[in-house]
Amino acid sequence: MKVFGVVKDISLLGYFIRAFVVGIISFVVGRYMMKRTINQLTSYDFTVVWILGALTVAPLLDGEISFTYTIVPLVTLFFWHYIISIISLRNRKLSFFFNGKPIILIENGKIIRKNLKKQFINIDLLLSELRLKNIFDISEVKYVILEPNGHFSIIKKESNRPVTPTDFKIYTKPINLPLVIINDGKLFEENLKKLGVDKEWLMNKLSMYNVDDITKIYLTTMDESKKMYVSKKDI
Repeated sequence: MKVFGVVKDISLLGYFIRAFVVGIISFVVGRYMMKRTINQLTSYDFTVVWILGALTVAPLLDGEISFTYTIVPLVTLFFWHYIISIISLRNRKLSFFFNGKPIILIENGKIIRKNLKKQFINIDLLLSELRLKNIFDISEVKYVILEPNGHFSIIKKESNRPVTPTDFKIYTKPINLPLVIINDGKLFEENLKKLGVDKEWLMNKLSMYNVDDITKIYLTTMDESKKMYVSKKDI
C-alpha cells in the first residue's frame, strides 16, 4: 500500500496513516519550537508557523502531494527558525530586523501621529486598546508602546498610577507558592518534607476539616506559612 509518495486514489487506511504521521509531526514541531513563538508571536514567527502548518496538512488535503517531499521544507524552515532565533539573541540589530522594534505611539501624553500612520493604527483602535487596560481618559497616559509582538504596553502618568505599599513604606509579607500535598487522593510526601512536616502532622490538620481519610480529598495545597487549601471529593 502506497502512503508516503504521490497517491492519486488514497485508501481510507492510507489517509489514516498520513493523519497519524501529521499528528506526530505537529507534536514535535509544537514541542520543540521556541516557546517565544507561541507566547510572543512576532511577524516573523507568525509567518514561519503559518507556513509550517500549511506544509504539514498539505498531504492530507491532496493525496497527489508527496508526503516525503514535504518533510524537507518542514525540517529546513524549523532549522532556520532555530538558527535565526539564536542569532537574534546574540545580535540586537539583527533582532530588530527579524522581530521588529518597539514603536512609541504616545510619549509624555502626546500622540505621535506619524507612528500611528506608519503602523496603520487609527485613533479608534488606540482608544480601544486603552479601554482594555481600564483607561478611559487619554490624559492619564504617559506612554503607549506598540511591542514587536503586536501588544500595547501602557504606562500611566505618575499622578494616575495606583498607590502601592512601597509609596507608604509599608512592609508586606512575601508571597509563597503553595505546593500540592494531595491530588485526587494521592499523597505527595516529598512536598511534605519540603515544607518541614510529616504525615501525622498533616492528618491532625485535616481532622479540622472533618477528614480522616486522604482518599476522600480531591486537592490539598500548602505554602511555607502552613496555610492550607482543602477540597473534598464530591460524594
